[in-house]
Amino acid sequence: MDIVRKMAFLITIIFLFLPACSYFIPQSGPTTATIMQAEQADNNITVVKLTPALAMVLGNTKDNIKERLNLFKTEKYSPSIDKGDVLQIVIYESPPPVLYAESSTLTSGGVFAFSVPPQIVDDFGYINVPFVGRVVYVKGKKPHEIAREIEKNLKDKANNPQVLVQIADFASSYVTVFGHVAQSRKIALTYTNTTLLDVLASAGGVTSPVNKTIIQIDRQGNKISIPLEDIIKNPEYNINVKPGDIITVSFKTQLATFLGASGRNEEIEFEAKGITLSQGLGRAGGLQDDRAHAKGLFIFRFEEKNVHEKAGLKPSGVAQDGKVPTIYNIDMSDAESLFTLKNFYLKDGDIVYVATAPLIQYQKFLQLINATISPIFMIERIGR
Repeated sequence: MDIVRKMAFLITIIFLFLPACSYFIPQSGPTTATIMQAEQADNNITVVKLTPALAMVLGNTKDNIKERLNLFKTEKYSPSIDKGDVLQIVIYESPPPVLYAESSTLTSGGVFAFSVPPQIVDDFGYINVPFVGRVVYVKGKKPHEIAREIEKNLKDKANNPQVLVQIADFASSYVTVFGHVAQSRKIALTYTNTTLLDVLASAGGVTSPVNKTIIQIDRQGNKISIPLEDIIKNPEYNINVKPGDIITVSFKTQLATFLGASGRNEEIEFEAKGITLSQGLGRAGGLQDDRAHAKGLFIFRFEEKNVHEKAGLKPSGVAQDGKVPTIYNIDMSDAESLFTLKNFYLKDGDIVYVATAPLIQYQKFLQLINATISPIFMIERIGR
């Protein structure tokens, strides 16, 4: 009976000091209960219970690309001549040539052609044409309009003149492309070179993997970033560019860290366009059946304040950089949580944490008791 009383006394002491013992029992991180109370412990932290509907709203606010894209949509650019452009002009005369007899050549069509040296539009919008002079104002005009103007000036000087005007260099209409492209340079906009993909092709294409490439457009201080994969797959994203646009091509590696009772504790690299939480968990090996707490799936993130506002959330506090420390919780014991996983998108820098089931801590506690009591039983048996 003495051994029984001793055992009972020892067990009572251990249970009384169980809270203190938790500091010594191995565990992979905070418990579900501790995280759910984080908002009370720190007013700047916001804990959000995720539902499929809320996850869909958050997914629709992901980067706000479609909403912001409307600010950048514009009509297809039709180049008009401006200062710095180079014009190629050919003047044709019916035989016999009168004005350009000595410097023209006979074409296969039986007319004489005179090629004017390339003309650069000056700062005032004029060009020089032999026997016409600096009287042709070309700024803002189309090539055929300039041709008619030159013909008008040559009407009484040349024999039935016909003029052809082409733009040899669109020096006034260009965008700047740099970053992960074959050639970082200025690219002229032409009648056929007007969209994002057109410009990227003119730069020799991107040098980084398509699924990890971000295209940023800077237009007069307004910026938008679009994954290249989305631009290729969705024609709506292949917007028209405008002169002066700055296009930056970036190689973007996004990472999310999986910790706790997930299949693997590691950083998961994912595509520039993002992945859902269900995809991320799949790549990390899911949840450990023998350790994970179904109610304890958490995503730690510094969320943008405007995302909280659009989702109808009321953050507890706001950090100095305008981001809210947010903990999203998903109850995996609820069947609808699978829809939540499908609708919730991971972001670069997210920490996905799976809490350990409370029973695991009790198992560890029982192992501690067993390790303490077994020697006492052994001594008692030997004493007999």
